[in-house]
Amino acid sequence: MKITFISRYQGKVERGVENYVKELTSRLTSSGNEVEILSSFWQLLRNQKRPGLPAGERPGLKIIYPLNGYWQSFGCRIYSWVTGSKLVLGGHAGIGRDDRWNLYMFPDLFIAFSQKGFDWAKKVNPFVKIVKIPHGVNLEKFNPNVKPAKLNLERPIFITVFGTLLPYKRIEETIKAVGKLKKGSLIVIGEQPEERTINELGQKLLGSKRYLRLQTSHNEVAKYLRAADVFTLVSKSSEAFGLVYLEALACNLPVVATDDSLRHELIGDAGLFIKNPEDSRDYARALERAAKIDWGDRPVKQAEKFGWEKIAVRYLEEFKGL
Repeated sequence: MKITFISRYQGKVERGVENYVKELTSRLTSSGNEVEILSSFWQLLRNQKRPGLPAGERPGLKIIYPLNGYWQSFGCRIYSWVTGSKLVLGGHAGIGRDDRWNLYMFPDLFIAFSQKGFDWAKKVNPFVKIVKIPHGVNLEKFNPNVKPAKLNLERPIFITVFGTLLPYKRIEETIKAVGKLKKGSLIVIGEQPEERTINELGQKLLGSKRYLRLQTSHNEVAKYLRAADVFTLVSKSSEAFGLVYLEALACNLPVVATDDSLRHELIGDAGLFIKNPEDSRDYARALERAAKIDWGDRPVKQAEKFGWEKIAVRYLEEFKGL
């Protein structure tokens, strides 16, 4: 089976989409499939015209999966009609106009990552084949046996991780909540280390002995998760998935997250949920409670439901069905 991913920033950044492509490609390739990752639709067109093919013969792409939406999705829709390829699109942007556009492209398969996303997609375009396949977590990279980073921070240690610093992540609310606690520290890991607003807030409310701001590679995140006591991220409900919740759970960290259907689906009984993260006192109480509960192995058991080895089988089944 021939599969082509188009991922504009692959190899340049390490966000959710790029890690998703990397992990899925690895499993599809190991199953004997021919997989390539291109950076743009134009690269796909150049490959179509490459010399050395017999007259009238095309490369014969069977499945094409663009990740960046809008004109990339539109171009691939036209391309798939012309070449006879199958178009796969996913709900990476989350509920809203971007994924609505993807559904209106009438792909041969649309992948929703949560039950909420699946139900919404069915209402937007009931004529498209839609399946629910959650993101997977790499249980070899994220697990309780990872050696923790050595940190000189006051316990309990709370940690939050994000790919790109966007307002819907509500990182400032997390800093404010930890700032309400009489003891405990916060690690903030993500891109854009030059972002002054959250750093200034962290230093103001927590000080250098209780606040650590890092930018590190995805391969290094696990050791900081293992060094912490509680993971927290209170993104708004528009978030498409939230792979980092699974990575934290896989390291056997309990989670404090937004109280919505997506977070309940991912976290199960391995965390606590808050309805209004902007209420700093309520958020702080949830963090304090989470740090005191004996969670046992509930977090890692929850993460194991989403192991990539299980998830990749679902993709293979759906792709073969096309």
